[in-house]
Amino acid sequence: MDIVLHDTEQAYEAEYARVRLVLISRGSSLNTYLKSRGICRQLAYKALKGRSLGRKAVALRAQIIRDVLDTAA
Repeated sequence: MDIVLHDTEQAYEAEYARVRLVLISRGSSLNTYLKSRGICRQLAYKALKGRSLGRKAVALRAQIIRDVLDTAA
């Protein structure tokens, strides 16, 4: 799965919602997923919503998307 930077805030929001929906469909939540992996919740939310685009945030977003969405297919 290729991870891309989006052009709009709406695209980040849609991706964030998709991650949450996949986790909820598995009987979990984004917060539970983050806690189980020791990921800072605030940084994860900023990264997923495109509000933080630094190197670490982009890498974290890619990790979350691969973990959650790659296994959803």
